[in-house]
Amino acid sequence: MSTAGSRAGRDLFDQLNIDYEKAYHDNEFKVSCVRKTISMLPLGSRVLDVGCGTGIPVSEMLSKAGLQVVGCDISPRMIELAQERVNGSFTVSDMLEYKPEGKFAAVFIIFSQLQLSYADFHSAAYKYANALQVGGILAIGQMPSDSYVKDDSCYDETRTYVEDYETPFMGEQLPTLMLSAEGQLDFLRSMGLEIVSDSIDTFQPNNEKCEPEEQQYVIARRPNEQPLAQPRPLPRAGS
Repeated sequence: MSTAGSRAGRDLFDQLNIDYEKAYHDNEFKVSCVRKTISMLPLGSRVLDVGCGTGIPVSEMLSKAGLQVVGCDISPRMIELAQERVNGSFTVSDMLEYKPEGKFAAVFIIFSQLQLSYADFHSAAYKYANALQVGGILAIGQMPSDSYVKDDSCYDETRTYVEDYETPFMGEQLPTLMLSAEGQLDFLRSMGLEIVSDSIDTFQPNNEKCEPEEQQYVIARRPNEQPLAQPRPLPRAGS
């Protein structure tokens, strides 16, 4: 992991595990995104949950829907919990270093990228999008920067993203990567993906330390066999 934020995120999530699960597992907006994606997939499809955490609720929902679940997470404790409770294949791995094997009918990146630099997210998103089979679905959840960052000087020159932006999370301040709501859509489209669904909602985690969060969920499809393009904007030189 290449940023101080990502290392802080790894250490924090390894400590939180079940507390994090309890705070976020009943997120109706996340559940709705996963259900919608499941409805587009044939029974028995092979799917990848990037940053799967404890496996609850995303991997569990996928497994119970009759899908072949593969998951990875940087937190050893969270992977232990996922292995104990969800039918699937789970690996302790940094999402940047993880190498997808074969093709997937769907890839889920649900808030697992927030402590990355933009350059790392750029390469990771391209890698996982390329792991999609034709017709495959990429489901991504993020905190849209429009709802949190009003100072234009914090953005890149295209006003697409901010990185290492201090954002409250379960009583802590975490350096966070956020794309603007439209920037997230343009980022996915620039690779050649088609937007199937886009929603933004406010979620209150079930923890007194947590503030309400604006969350964006996007479902995109790989429409054909054409090679995917590098997502835009490109990372800054030297980043």
